Amino acid sequence: MSELATRDESMAIVRAVTGLGKSLGIVTTAEGVETDAQFDLLRREGCTQAQGYLFSPQRPVAEVENMLTQPRHRLTA
Repeated sequence: MSELATRDESMAIVRAVTGLGKSLGIVTTAEGVETDAQFDLLRREGCTQAQGYLFSPQRPVAEVENMLTQPRHRLTA
């Protein structure tokens, strides 16, 4: 993810995976998304889900239920 915007090879991999996901009708999930720029590139390429520090740092298990029941402040793809 860190080189998504700067390396053509990274975007080629994203396009291949999202294209395969579209063709098969399955969800594609990008892991390690840290910036809005990465998230925007992924959305433009058709990635259907993303996770990473952009949305939330790692949380202890004890906090997960509370986190999932709170209103979301960020639109997710």
